[in-house]
Amino acid sequence: MIQKDLYDILGVKPEATDEEIKKAYRKLARKYHPDVNPGDKEAETKFKEISEAYDILGRPEKKAEYDRLRSAASSYSYTYPGGERVFDFGRFTSESGGGFSSIFENLFGEKASYRPQPMRGDDLHTVLEVGFRDAVFGTKTQVGLAQEEPCKKCAGNGIDPYSGETCPDCKGSGQKASRKGAVRVVTTCGRCGGSGRINTRGCPVCHGMGTVRTEKRFDVNIPAGVDNGSRIRLAGKGYTGYDGGPPGDLYIEIKVRPDPVFQRAGNNIQVKTTIDLFTAVLGGRVSVDTLYGRVEMTVPSGTQNGQKFRLKGKGVPALKGGARGDQFVEIEVAIPRHLDSRSEALFRELKEGMAVKKGGGK
Repeated sequence: MIQKDLYDILGVKPEATDEEIKKAYRKLARKYHPDVNPGDKEAETKFKEISEAYDILGRPEKKAEYDRLRSAASSYSYTYPGGERVFDFGRFTSESGGGFSSIFENLFGEKASYRPQPMRGDDLHTVLEVGFRDAVFGTKTQVGLAQEEPCKKCAGNGIDPYSGETCPDCKGSGQKASRKGAVRVVTTCGRCGGSGRINTRGCPVCHGMGTVRTEKRFDVNIPAGVDNGSRIRLAGKGYTGYDGGPPGDLYIEIKVRPDPVFQRAGNNIQVKTTIDLFTAVLGGRVSVDTLYGRVEMTVPSGTQNGQKFRLKGKGVPALKGGARGDQFVEIEVAIPRHLDSRSEALFRELKEGMAVKKGGGK
């Protein structure tokens, strides 16, 4: 029996992790799903092939058995043009007494049939822009997204519920039971593929997809302290699952609009305030904007241009609780641009006096 390499079928390497194998299968299953390709026999064959591959590689005990057979049969493998590798398990079987074709019989007592496995829906990602103060103090808002939800007409299975007829093999149950010794084995009905009906047609509402697109709005609580790049997770608000699988999650990335006054550095706030030359030299009280209103701050004499002062606890609340950050105020000293003759004379007199004092003169 010539058999394609299951790793090649899923497009992964033999050393791929369980998560990588699962991700590859989900991607291919969506692409070749019969509901997405109605009437396409080639896609149906491909879907069964990747389902067979995942049914083995997706289960540790089966994967281990396949890896042993694959290793033993490696001397009977061939690589065709295009890179596809196949194993001659038939030759391996004749020499060793077992092989790939017996895996299902050995484990379940009969050859398995394949149906789409329930798969979790994809996560949905979006960006939400919020104001600077809303990010600092938190807020409640809504986000609107185009979303897929199960079709109500067909209950999400993509089949017109009024078409076709009850499957005579499974009597509409979608399953077949058999017994091997003391073990009762239940498998998917091979005739109807587990739907319980035959000669069906696709749902006229969702066109066989099982989902319909609709506009949804979600309430979002923006916690105090979020920043650019913060993510909010809404569990179960992502894309609808496949074949009865659970929905994914909605991840909202926060983008904060800049503020004309305040700049953020972690949980600290930075602002600039301008004082006159006399306050810088002599000291005094100045009024400063904070996120919590205006406050009075003492500026000591001899304050330099660019000097920074800290207002403790006037910063951003910690996102996960704890003390607030601080606000740092950078001083900008306003130098007079135009002086009248009397003011200029006073400055010159002050300058000369300081020069004499510095030189030690009288």
